Amino acid sequence: MPKTKADCGVDQVVEEVRRGTAALGTFGIPQRVSLIDRLRRDTLAVADDWVRAGCEAKGLDPASGAAAEEWLGGPTTVLRNLRLLRDTLTGLARTGRPALKRGEVARRGGRTVVRVFPGGLDDRLVLGGYRAEVRMEEGLSPEDVEGTMARAYLGTPEETSPALCALLGAGNVSGIALQDFLHKLIGENHACVLKTNPVNEYLAPFYERAFAGAIEADLLRVLPGGADVGAELVHHEGVDEVHITGSTAVHDAIVWGGPEVREDNRRRGQRVLSKPITSELGCVTPVILTPGKWTAKELEHQAWNVASMVVNNASFNCNSAKVLVTARDWPQREVFLETLAGILGAIPTRLAYYPGAEARHAAFCDAHSDVRLCGEAQEGHLPWALATGLASDEPDGTAFENEPWCGVLAETALDTADPDSFLAAATRFCNEELFGTLSCCLVVDPRTAKSHGAAYEAALAELRYGSVVVNHWPALSYGLGVTPWGAHVGHTLEDIQSGIGFVHNTRLFSRMEKCVVEGAFVPGVKPLWFVNHRRAREAAAAMARFEAQPGPGALFAVARNGLAG
Repeated sequence: MPKTKADCGVDQVVEEVRRGTAALGTFGIPQRVSLIDRLRRDTLAVADDWVRAGCEAKGLDPASGAAAEEWLGGPTTVLRNLRLLRDTLTGLARTGRPALKRGEVARRGGRTVVRVFPGGLDDRLVLGGYRAEVRMEEGLSPEDVEGTMARAYLGTPEETSPALCALLGAGNVSGIALQDFLHKLIGENHACVLKTNPVNEYLAPFYERAFAGAIEADLLRVLPGGADVGAELVHHEGVDEVHITGSTAVHDAIVWGGPEVREDNRRRGQRVLSKPITSELGCVTPVILTPGKWTAKELEHQAWNVASMVVNNASFNCNSAKVLVTARDWPQREVFLETLAGILGAIPTRLAYYPGAEARHAAFCDAHSDVRLCGEAQEGHLPWALATGLASDEPDGTAFENEPWCGVLAETALDTADPDSFLAAATRFCNEELFGTLSCCLVVDPRTAKSHGAAYEAALAELRYGSVVVNHWPALSYGLGVTPWGAHVGHTLEDIQSGIGFVHNTRLFSRMEKCVVEGAFVPGVKPLWFVNHRRAREAAAAMARFEAQPGPGALFAVARNGLAG
């Protein structure tokens, strides 16, 4: 297997992957399925070591429940992605057409939708009580959907043409980079050079072991290095396009240049990168708490729900909860905030492993007068910070306009008296005042959703986010694999917000607008991503084995550990 380290040089790595790119034209579905089978075996074989390395880097005990985060954010979701892509390809090979089941395509909220989850009995047993749909672009009829799918296989010569993509990997969640590669290879017919992020460069050997089959076929190289290596790669004449998972600032530096010329170049439309670039960037993720009359059990569950969205991965997630949107006159508002603060105070703080976290945390706390610091932070850790009562009509740059990449959460209360007016006002506020369009969480109890159904449906339709997730952490949409993950459509390079394009698109859709995922207000089984799930690590590891080798025994292990939460 060729070397893939930075000392090979960008020229050599690109030259090697160009060989694989040239061969993609004859790399048919049977070969792709065979490659996926190899990747599944190798990923499972390296999974324990991969997770252990992630835990060590983030200060987590690999035997603790918190280690579930490294399973779910790493090997488990990669293996699920591989299984789902295999299903799509085998169906395409069998019929020559994209697989659409009877009843999957429907109309809702003025859009054509495809009901993608649950897909079968396995989905119902592993993640029962959730449903998800992909909402297509305006004007697309149910009859049009099939023609928009699998375009890398059934499309025009331009759509099926192989290319080489420079992938700039994420530094926070270990499975993102490999799933981005899978989307580019299987979904778009592109080979890739993956430049790892310096924050998690330690993952490079595990990526190479897990995806050795793709490296041997010259379809992938893993390239460590800093910003200088990334700049050389994206501007290399052998690279056809770029995909980045990262920050808006880094994206804009690539497209428009350094800070001394960036705004002038943007104003004149003078790009320093002329190649196509897609992106998944940040977001000030809102959690909208629709006022209702909640039981004590419901309120506590939702407080744990929000706390888990903050605590996971020390809040270094593009879908971490960042702004709570409440109704000022909701009788349970203060009780909820007190319950949430108490839970955060009882959860151990985390290592602030991402560079710059301390400065961002301090800036957030300095900008707000009513900040509660929750939890006793040991050396290298930061306390969870909860700022309440921010004025919604005077957006503060720290909380509403910039993604605070650390463990902080702001709350703003809207002056609305009933669910109908609140949902409309919250939708406007999130769409117009908060930075980003990647994902949001809409919390609404079933009684309110039923009695205010029109307002609920309007919010689902009008919230401008790539994923709208009801009652649960938006990361659920990231992990399902059948729900394409990306910003809401419509951004431009001049105003990139949360990015352009979708990944994790295992059904190979195009022309989608967003995804909607709905789940129970209080599910019968505690979600695996809850920080107080007692068997989360065991269930997440069992899920990885199930995704790699589905069968009754593996499924039973997932269910047994999941139910013990």
